[in-house]
Amino acid sequence: MELQWWMAAAVAGVVIFMVVSRSLTKPIRWIWYSLVYTAVGAVVLFLLNLAGEWINFRIPVNPVTSLITGLLGLPGLVCLIVVKVFLIGG
Repeated sequence: MELQWWMAAAVAGVVIFMVVSRSLTKPIRWIWYSLVYTAVGAVVLFLLNLAGEWINFRIPVNPVTSLITGLLGLPGLVCLIVVKVFLIGG
């Protein structure tokens, strides 16, 4: 039931955004770009985890960390590494 609620809220948000922006392609383009950036971030995190195997360093690959890495690029990756090392103790 919890997942259905989130899906309904997401669909309602996209519909409201379409009505406010008076465009049908802009929200779909944003969703597409966010999916592409998330996929690129996941690949970068996967490569970082492969290289980090030598020193026993891993950052979990999940949608949030992938989106942060994909959208923010290198600064986002550095922030994730800093959080992992200093706050979590990696």
